[in-house]
Amino acid sequence: MTLLGLALRNLRRHLRRTVITGAAIGLGLAMLIVWVGIADGAHGQMIDSGVGALAGHVVVQGAGWQKTRRAEIAVPGTPALRRQIAKLVPGATLVPRVFVQGLLSSPTGSVGVALSAVEPALECRVNEICDYVVEGRHLDGARRGMVLGQALARKLHVGVGDKVVLMAQSSGAIQSRLFRVSGLFRLGVDEIDGFYAQIQLADGQELLGLGDDVTQLALHLADARQTDRALAALRRALPASVEVLPWREALPQLYEFVLLDDAGLYLFAAIIGVIIAIGIMNTVLMSVLERLRELGVLLALGMSPRRLFALVLTEAALLGVTAAAVGAGLGLLGHWPLAVYGLDYSALAGETMEAGGAVLRTRIFSHLVAWKVVLFAAAAVGVTVAAAIYPALKATRLRPVQCLQHR
Repeated sequence: MTLLGLALRNLRRHLRRTVITGAAIGLGLAMLIVWVGIADGAHGQMIDSGVGALAGHVVVQGAGWQKTRRAEIAVPGTPALRRQIAKLVPGATLVPRVFVQGLLSSPTGSVGVALSAVEPALECRVNEICDYVVEGRHLDGARRGMVLGQALARKLHVGVGDKVVLMAQSSGAIQSRLFRVSGLFRLGVDEIDGFYAQIQLADGQELLGLGDDVTQLALHLADARQTDRALAALRRALPASVEVLPWREALPQLYEFVLLDDAGLYLFAAIIGVIIAIGIMNTVLMSVLERLRELGVLLALGMSPRRLFALVLTEAALLGVTAAAVGAGLGLLGHWPLAVYGLDYSALAGETMEAGGAVLRTRIFSHLVAWKVVLFAAAAVGVTVAAAIYPALKATRLRPVQCLQHR
C-alpha cells in the first residue's frame, strides 16, 4: 500500500480525532478570513474617507507646508500647474484647496476653527461631507458663504442665514471677513462637527492674500493602485518649489493607525496559530503513541524510518489540506453577507466614529483579496505539517521489539 493509502486509512480509522482536529484548523482559518475581510474593509473605508476629505492619493503643496503648516505657503503658479498636472495624469480629479486656521465669532461668542476653502463642484466629487448637510445647502458658488458643523453652530448660537466673522493670520497680519451661514452639516464626529467649516476657494485666497494660488492641489485617482505611478510622474516633472507627497506622507497619522491596526491583527492571528499548532502537535503525537504496535509491525516488515517519517507527515498534510479547503469555504461563506450587507455596529458606536483623523462609518463592508485567502489557506496547511514534525521524528526513533511488546 502506498504512503497516501496508508495515511488515508489511518485518518479514517480514527475519524473522531481527525474530525475534531480538522474542525479546529478549519474554523480557525474561517474566522481569520472573516476577521481580515472586516479589518481590510474598515481600513479601506478609512483611507477612502481620509484621502477624500483631507488630502488626495497624491498631493502637491508649497515646499515646506507639510512641516510648518504656515498659511502663507502656497503652490506658486497654481493655474499653470493645474494644467500641467491634468496633462501628466489625465482622467484624475484635481481638487484645489486653501487651508485656514482662524477664529470664528458670532454676537454670542468665539471658537477656534479649521476651514477649507474649496471649489464646491470639485470638492463634492471626492468629499462625502457634501452629502451630510442637514440644514440649508452646501456652498453654491456665491461669495462669502460658509457651511459649518452643526455642533460648531450650536457653540456660536447661529443658524442658516446668520452672519459670522472669520479672523485669520497670514504673513504676520490679521485679516477678518464677514460670512453668512449657508448650511450646516453633521457627520456625527465631534472633532469635525464642532471645529470645521468650508468656504469658497476665492474667499480663502482673498483672505490670506494668495492671489490665484492655493495651499494644496489634491489628485484623486480612479484606481488607487496607480498612486505610485502618478507620484513618480509628478515628481519628475514638477519644479522644486513644490512638494509632491503620496497620501501616506500627507496623512501620516492615518497611515500609522492602519499599520498599527494591521500589526495587531496579524499578531493576534499568529498567537491563535501557535495555539492551534500546539493542539495539532499533541494530537499527532498521541496518534503516534497509540499506534506503537502498528508502527512496530511496519518497521519489522522493512519500512525505513524515513518512510515512517514521511507517513506521519503525509497524514498531517492530508488533514491540513482538507481542513484548509473546508475552512476557506466557510470563511468565504461568512464573508459574503458582510460584503453585500455590511456589519452594522451603530448601536455601540453611533453613526460614525473617528480613526486616524478620518471619519469611519459604523456600517463596515468586508473586503477580501484572493491572494490573502490563498496565503492563509497555505499557512494553515504549513502550520499543520510543521506541528507534525516532532511526532514524526519521535516515530523514527522507535524500535520494533519495544513497539511489539507495547500493550
